[in-house]
Amino acid sequence: MQVIEEVLSRIVPSPEEEARLREVEKELIAKIDAEASRHDRRLYARLLGSASRGTWLRHQKDLDVFVFFPEEYSKQEMERIITRIAERVLRQVEKRYAEHPYVRGVFMGYDVEVVPCYAIPEPKYLKSAVDRTPFHNDYVRKRISGKENEVRLLKQFLKGIGCYGAEARVEGFSGYLCELLVIKFGSFLHVLQAAKQWKRGEVLSLRGDVDVKAVRRKFSSPLVFIDPVDENRNVAAALSLQKFSEFVHASKEFLEEPKLEFFFPRERQVRREEIEELLWRRGTHLLALSFPTPEVVEDILYPQLRKARRFFEALLREGEFGVVGSTFHVGKRSYLFFELSSAEIPAVRLHLGPKVNSLHEPRFLRKYAQAGNVLSRPFIIGDRWAVYLRRRHTRAEELLGDFIAEGRLRERGVPSHIARALEAGGEVLSGDACLVEEALPSLAEYLDPRFPWER
Repeated sequence: MQVIEEVLSRIVPSPEEEARLREVEKELIAKIDAEASRHDRRLYARLLGSASRGTWLRHQKDLDVFVFFPEEYSKQEMERIITRIAERVLRQVEKRYAEHPYVRGVFMGYDVEVVPCYAIPEPKYLKSAVDRTPFHNDYVRKRISGKENEVRLLKQFLKGIGCYGAEARVEGFSGYLCELLVIKFGSFLHVLQAAKQWKRGEVLSLRGDVDVKAVRRKFSSPLVFIDPVDENRNVAAALSLQKFSEFVHASKEFLEEPKLEFFFPRERQVRREEIEELLWRRGTHLLALSFPTPEVVEDILYPQLRKARRFFEALLREGEFGVVGSTFHVGKRSYLFFELSSAEIPAVRLHLGPKVNSLHEPRFLRKYAQAGNVLSRPFIIGDRWAVYLRRRHTRAEELLGDFIAEGRLRERGVPSHIARALEAGGEVLSGDACLVEEALPSLAEYLDPRFPWER
């Protein structure tokens, strides 16, 4: 297929790139081993990940180095040692946190992650999640030979359609999952042929027959791929229903009409005038919460942003504002956007009470005889008591502004880092004020949700 040949010519590393990577790997591991032996001669380093397995993409300069520790080491000791090692070997060192800390830096032009793990004999002795990685590496290396370019094609396809990466920002397919899919189905095209038939709850395994019903009871994600080195783990656990569905659709579309744009989509050109035009045609109103982006790792930030978006969307619906949809943007500041059917609603609302001559009738009549927000005397509709009440908020921006001004956001359900950012520097934006330059790409994606290959 001509498209595939063109893609391969752009994503397969050249012999020179391959030789350079191996040269850097050799020097990097030697330096880390030398520094590690200063602390304990039993420590050793290995290159893992796609660079080790030969499934890395051209121009990708990421190296994952794992430092193996005896099991008696505490996580605090491991953190201290890898930090010292990284400071001696790498430049631009920064510490990151997952289940336990790891270190990022630069070595000879490559981005390097140094990760501590325990030197365990089998996966059943796991002490932390990263201890599986060496077993993943060994499993794939034994089975991927001759299929490396098929993995590269799948990775680039997923990158092109916006579904590559298991991190919280994307909620897509991990590199390891891509490798397992190719091992299972044999090639990139065979993966797509299988995927076009998938439905939510698909169960895959390399272990032979599995009890699908039992697996679905155990794992609730849209795709389940049982980890061949740990039957209690779903490799596709990070995959969202959204990205699963987009991949299924993209697989069908590509097989019907293969195009280079699936792998290398055109960059979306965004202009403020186009956003204004889209909003005018929709006849809706835009509202936003703006706040300083919390300084936390993405795997904490993005889940909290999604939770906060759902929280404030529910708050607006509770206030009877018609929410058409919502999205968010992360930059120097973060923005939660809400598209409303109207910026303002009437002051009056109908409130239905208990049935006539029911047990709760006297209490209802007493309560609304003189309540401050009552716009009418109680009256009857059919067999129900009713009353017209005055809404507390008739403008959505006032509702959000008052909610934030009242404080104690975390106690009231807003995720902790978002709550602190809103209290420290939150703003409510309305209408044209929401069209912040840095956030226009996210608004364009929301208002004009074309697939990347359709641009």
